[in-house]
Amino acid sequence: MKFKSIFWLASFLLAFWVFSACEENSTTTEPNPTVAGPDSMKATSLNETTVRLRWKLSPDESKTYFKDYVLYISPGAFAPRIIPKGTNTIDVTGLSDGTVYTFELRARNVDDKESVGSAKIQWSPAYRFTKNINDEAIRVYETASQFGSGLQLYDPNSGKPRTLKVASGEFWNLGVYTKGEASLYTANYIASNNLYNFPTSPSYITEISEDIFLTNTLDNVFDSQALNARNFSTNYYIDLADPDYKNGIVIIVRTKAPGATDWNYAKVLIKPGPNGLLQGTPDNRYIECEISYQKKTGVPYAKPIN
Repeated sequence: MKFKSIFWLASFLLAFWVFSACEENSTTTEPNPTVAGPDSMKATSLNETTVRLRWKLSPDESKTYFKDYVLYISPGAFAPRIIPKGTNTIDVTGLSDGTVYTFELRARNVDDKESVGSAKIQWSPAYRFTKNINDEAIRVYETASQFGSGLQLYDPNSGKPRTLKVASGEFWNLGVYTKGEASLYTANYIASNNLYNFPTSPSYITEISEDIFLTNTLDNVFDSQALNARNFSTNYYIDLADPDYKNGIVIIVRTKAPGATDWNYAKVLIKPGPNGLLQGTPDNRYIECEISYQKKTGVPYAKPIN
């Protein structure tokens, strides 16, 4: 019995030592750090249902605990969208023209914990036009041409842009003038300076932004602020012969229809030809345009987020 008691005591002490050693050697796993969020989000409208977003990547992408991004879209029944690390541009589809959406992008660590900081913007898609009311390229001709020298960015009756002659000057938003120069003016400037003899003065108020983007595609013009934060004037114009513009430009325009209390916003691409913005031969030189147009008034594409 004494032998058994000693054996039992030894076994108990050995088990106690093993248990204590395990307790002393156990370690607590620390949670992964929260990753820094992306920032500097910008957007552009590809068409009436699609917006392209671009942002600056999280500075923590190289960390082992960095996982991916998650994009939240509101309003609407949009599920959170998971975006792989290393991605800084995406197209969001299934949107509605004139609706201002909030896009918020957060980074996630491997524990799916989201960053405190995020990249955010409010934006609305807009219609994209490459053809006019006659389903032809949107061309605006020089002063000497028998074709139209004026452009209506959007005709609400046809749902498309129109190229118009002087007889329809009341509907002009922009006009090409090439007597001794080669310029694109607002119709209001043309009327006030008697460059064309309009039977009826322009009924729209049209203004051009002072900002000009050197590009040959509308898809390259991203914004991070509301377009109405830019400087506009009826007196701003485009020198179509400027050599800096020969590879294409995008201008921002806003118009106010008769009786309207707010503006419609548009971006207008003037496409490059072999010799610059003016294409064709005298007396039928022209500019060819592509238009991104927001049909809903008072929606300047982007709005700041508080």
